[in-house]
Amino acid sequence: MTSMADETGKKDKHAVVTDDGRRVAVKSIDGWTDLRTALLLHDIRSPYLTRCLGRSHLYTGDVGDRTDERTSMVVEHKNFDSRHYEESKHLPFIECHPVPETPSFIFEWVNGRPMREIGGKELSSSLLERWFDDILDGLSWFSQCAGEPVAHLDISPDNIIITDSGDALLIDFAGARILDGNAQTPGTSRIFKEGYAAPEIFLGDLLPESDLYALAMSIFSVLCDEPATTLDRASFKGVLKKLTPSFADRLRCCLSEDPIVRRNALRPSSLRPISEKDRPSHVCHENRQQSSDEDDPCPYSFSTCPFLEVAYILCSTE
Repeated sequence: MTSMADETGKKDKHAVVTDDGRRVAVKSIDGWTDLRTALLLHDIRSPYLTRCLGRSHLYTGDVGDRTDERTSMVVEHKNFDSRHYEESKHLPFIECHPVPETPSFIFEWVNGRPMREIGGKELSSSLLERWFDDILDGLSWFSQCAGEPVAHLDISPDNIIITDSGDALLIDFAGARILDGNAQTPGTSRIFKEGYAAPEIFLGDLLPESDLYALAMSIFSVLCDEPATTLDRASFKGVLKKLTPSFADRLRCCLSEDPIVRRNALRPSSLRPISEKDRPSHVCHENRQQSSDEDDPCPYSFSTCPFLEVAYILCSTE
């Protein structure tokens, strides 16, 4: 997964910059579960989602529309998968220095701190609930723009950045997928973090509600200043006592083994999607893999996906 030094504002001597001097984050395409999520992250706008600016080279000689002497900077990749080019060629070419060693997506640089690094004295119930809703807002808008249920499937305190403006922003979508059965990586192959993954993940079910479980576990982990794998019943009780009753109830719902019960944690009034005028007219490209026998078909329709349902209600009232 992407290290936090790659996507936060931490300065180091290995910084990657574009031609115009902007610092960027680089994420290798290798192992990316569903390339369509990178296309969506390029097309949509949300203060709670990391933005994909474009791509690096995809093969020897690939410099996008550039044809000058900089072609020689591109390195060769013997194991390059042609699907990467077919799915990713829609993104603009971004020339970076130094040139990424592997074909990569280029993301905006995020100034802030991982939620993991924020100490208990800085935390309050109202602040944590605000960040909780920020992430739900981002997931809601992401699903709305995809037109299908979407799951991040790798939410943890390390993948939530608290920006300099105080918003919670979700990063590292390498394991995310649109749950329509068309991801190029079979549903039997998945990324998850032990301690944060919902129970159904281990049974082979990939659901939008799985993100609610991981988000709640992230809140508990930060408040206890412990990895989720070390938390026990006493830890949960201690945290819940520090929170407002309403927020504590929402987190209890998120930790239910029943994904449907987790939907009770959603509070439509707290989710604020980007206005309809900012929504791109075309966010999903036609070039999609056909579903294979190995793919898990999405069990949700528009009316049953929690994030799509919330986003639709809110967008309809704009």
